[in-house]
Amino acid sequence: MELTVESLVAELELTLVSGLQAAQAHVRWVHSTELTDPTPWLKGGELLLTMGIQLDGPRAQRELIDRLADHEIAGLGFGTGFTHKKLPAALVTAARKREFPLFEVPYELPFIAITERAFAQLVNERYEMLQRNMVGDVLAEALTGHLYPEELQARLRPFGIGEQVAVLAFATPDPTAAAALLERILEREGVPNLVAIRAGLLCAVIDANGLRRAVKGGDGGGDRKGDGSDDGNGGGRDPIALARKLRGELAERFGTVAAAASRVAPAHSLRLSFHEARCALEAVRLQNGDAPRGGASPDVASYRDLGAFQLLLSLQDDDALISYCRGVLGPVEQGEGEYGDELLRSLDVFIEHNGHWEKAAGALYCHRHTLRYRIRRVEQLTGRDFSQARDRIEFWLALRGRELAR
Repeated sequence: MELTVESLVAELELTLVSGLQAAQAHVRWVHSTELTDPTPWLKGGELLLTMGIQLDGPRAQRELIDRLADHEIAGLGFGTGFTHKKLPAALVTAARKREFPLFEVPYELPFIAITERAFAQLVNERYEMLQRNMVGDVLAEALTGHLYPEELQARLRPFGIGEQVAVLAFATPDPTAAAALLERILEREGVPNLVAIRAGLLCAVIDANGLRRAVKGGDGGGDRKGDGSDDGNGGGRDPIALARKLRGELAERFGTVAAAASRVAPAHSLRLSFHEARCALEAVRLQNGDAPRGGASPDVASYRDLGAFQLLLSLQDDDALISYCRGVLGPVEQGEGEYGDELLRSLDVFIEHNGHWEKAAGALYCHRHTLRYRIRRVEQLTGRDFSQARDRIEFWLALRGRELAR
């Protein structure tokens, strides 16, 4: 859990008098000060503690709040029982006006107790971040496809992951913050896992055998291989059921969360499993918001939603896939240099919006005439006509294939 003014105040059993919403922002550090203007020595995101020794009038109190709010300071803990017997009225009024986090620190609670609590939490955050980076490196190496099966298994073994795995993928507004919660839920469910962020998605590589405990009796018939079959015990190994359960808990904390699950597969096929989950999410997104067809779990995307992605995933030869993508997209990438990526991005959005100029231009935040120019330029470079469905389909496949081959 990340350190916020709200979480720290709650842990200390204190009360926020203003700025509840802003108090949910991350606290970067904690300082104590008696300066009337400490902002020249602050970067933003700090929690300040003060006894207000120099804040001897309403004007100075209001100005301090304005300075801190303008400098994006996380909040202010005001010590009472020294210079001030209670929170000054002007200070409270100014904080409420700016919706700035302010709380009273009573005489009995020394500042050192607050800083110790905060620093302990910040150290834990740094440690978790280091661990997350190391885990991310393991997943990145596993997804290269260059490891022998024995090497890949050795990388996964420290995480309790055996010979059969599945990949769960979640699209969430803040994957970094959601990662710690996902790990805790999987640990609670008894599922060995490797959680990391990849391609902007929150991913969990899970040991298939651990799924028995996670979904036993939770969703009726199990899906041993993720293909609708059952292992006969009413629980099974169903990545979709687990993904649905995890998605629900993540959504309670982080709002809208999209989820996908791969089928259970041998660990040496981890790269393919990752892309299966990732492409399922992408395929559902391209269905203009249609619900995924995940069988008993309609809110989780799966291989059933892959559509044309299934063709791309069936190409086991990366060199062949790269060659195909270059053959289709190469004239744009080579002919326009760095601007080629912008042209292809515009084409991608144009195709996703079924050739609707206004909707595509709106999604790209550009004028429709600008978009028309970009599409015409791609047509000139490639000799294609994007009013023709065949050309649009071929380029859509090449754009998706380029993502898989990266």
